[in-house]
Amino acid sequence: MAAQGNIPEYLNKDLLTRSLANGFHNEDVIVDTFEIAPATAAGDNYMSDVFRINVKYRSSSKTKNVEQISLVIKCMPDAGQRGPVIEELKVYEKEKEMFVNVIPELSKIANNEFFAAKCYYATTSPERMLVFHDLKSLNFTMANRQTGLDFAHCALIMKKIGKFHAASMRFSESNKDILDKYFHFSMFNPSVENHTDCISVVFENGLKTLISVAEETWTDFDPKILAKMKKLLPVYLTKLKACLTQEFDDGFKVLNHGDLWCNNMLFKYSKQSEAVEDVVFVDYQISYYSSPGIDLNYALSNCPDLETRDRTNELIDIYYSSLKDTLEAIQFSRIPTLADVHHEIKRMEFFSLVSVISILPIVMMEKSDSFTPSFEAMIDEQMAEQSRKIQYSGKMFQKIVKPMLTRFYDRKLLDV
Repeated sequence: MAAQGNIPEYLNKDLLTRSLANGFHNEDVIVDTFEIAPATAAGDNYMSDVFRINVKYRSSSKTKNVEQISLVIKCMPDAGQRGPVIEELKVYEKEKEMFVNVIPELSKIANNEFFAAKCYYATTSPERMLVFHDLKSLNFTMANRQTGLDFAHCALIMKKIGKFHAASMRFSESNKDILDKYFHFSMFNPSVENHTDCISVVFENGLKTLISVAEETWTDFDPKILAKMKKLLPVYLTKLKACLTQEFDDGFKVLNHGDLWCNNMLFKYSKQSEAVEDVVFVDYQISYYSSPGIDLNYALSNCPDLETRDRTNELIDIYYSSLKDTLEAIQFSRIPTLADVHHEIKRMEFFSLVSVISILPIVMMEKSDSFTPSFEAMIDEQMAEQSRKIQYSGKMFQKIVKPMLTRFYDRKLLDV
């Protein structure tokens, strides 16, 4: 075995053998050699440790023919400040259910649409782990999150999530029990007795620091908007909870990915033209059965570059066409209208404000020698304060967010 960096001992030949045996449905598989290394750079992953493993194996002891496969192993160790949050949010249980049971069914419903990597194995011993086919070996790669995504990339996201949502609507007809059991918004899960409040603190402190930075360093920022943000702060989390847990019967519900930002997407490009051809999503660990406004507000707030933000309605039209075409193909009984989609976006619009304050700064934060983004850096009060001040002071962040805050003000999203 060849290894780089700090590799856990439990990432060994036995685990790989079990993974391939389960994924190939072949108990005779033999792992010969493997090479392992961290799969993500610092700041590209928060709730888990991810490793890439190139495995050379034989399909049985009777053959000398050596084959090769690249796997990605996602580990969610019960260590540090992440451990209690992973447990509270049921991150592992939710993601395992998605990859093992739900996504394969959604793919079948949507005419074998490629929504996610194949999961070869899931285990909680000795740590919570998921083993996937490496999408990099299928020529998928991550885009540059700091620059934002152009229209072509965003259009592909809208098409894909439209198909995903449509398939989930058919899935929900006979699997409502699964959706109710696993796919609530975990931060406000009423069945959890002792909440850590870690994520709540991240959201609340995000607004608090944004107010501070805007007041002290931003130039040409409307003082009326700043005053509204200050009044909003004491009820910010209450309004977020009311938005995300609202009950409604006048719209339609889908299974949301729940965390659609650039780091949770991989793209494939044409070898000839280099044009973007496909997108696949990763990290289904906070998927949520609710209004499609969750995914749409989140993605449209966090993904587009500056120029593409002026074409939001075009992207919504692309989403709707994909949703409608997929529902028609599977002969779904009630197809929502474009007006229904806009209604759901408006219903969950407060989540767009929260995304801009808490997620977009991470998306746009430039890596530096003095600060490395991490989950601990988000939770630790002193490190988080340092991080947010860097994020909110960025020139491009201000260029994008100031007009958005003006729109939020005009739409009365900042009102108490």
